[in-house]
Amino acid sequence: MLESSDAELEDERLKQLELLAAEREMTTAALLGHYAPGTFGFHEAASTASLILDLVDERLLQHPAIAGSPDCFLLAARASEALFNLYQTLGAVQIAASHPDEGLRPEELNASNDD
Repeated sequence: MLESSDAELEDERLKQLELLAAEREMTTAALLGHYAPGTFGFHEAASTASLILDLVDERLLQHPAIAGSPDCFLLAARASEALFNLYQTLGAVQIAASHPDEGLRPEELNASNDD
């Protein structure tokens, strides 16, 4: 089984960012700005996560070869859960970016009527 450590995944993420920026002839900061929450690029990532989640649920979890194998079904179900969690996290980030004050108490917003 392939399982990467958190440190290995972070190294891979940073390398991937450098490659993506270089491919687009951008700095890493510009790339991140182009795909920040609230942008079309960010929405595209959430949409892709949703699409792939649907494919895993409809094409893998419901496939007889997968359903017939406890090990394969477990892996497909974990992939589905990971994609669902990714989609939910992207949605939460998007909402937080568009409504940064939502959920805060008045005292946290400094929104009292006292002058």
